[in-house]
Amino acid sequence: MFMQAVVIEVQRNRLLVLDLETRQNVLVNTPVARQFRPGDFINIWYNGVMTRSIPPQITALRITAAQPSLPMPCPPNGCAPGIRPPVLWPPILLPPPGRPPAGRPPDHRPGGPNRPGRPR
Repeated sequence: MFMQAVVIEVQRNRLLVLDLETRQNVLVNTPVARQFRPGDFINIWYNGVMTRSIPPQITALRITAAQPSLPMPCPPNGCAPGIRPPVLWPPILLPPPGRPPAGRPPDHRPGGPNRPGRPR
């Protein structure tokens, strides 16, 4: 199996990445984790086994550096040598805020809706 991802965090012998296809975080077990830095685009080959944990985990068979599919933006005055621009791609999309359920709001008065003396 093959995955294209962006490195989010580098840990000892593992990487936390964002899978560009599914937009989910994945923990990648690999002895070459320290070769990469947050913001690096990488190609990952793995055997197809992924845990059902949160985040899911895989063991990499091979990892190579990749070029981003879209150019990384620099400020209008350009990027200084040796300084990487912030990771703006891929965008992290949040779900829209939820709405409260329709209908009458709950009765939060002491005793609740079934308090004595209340007509039914």
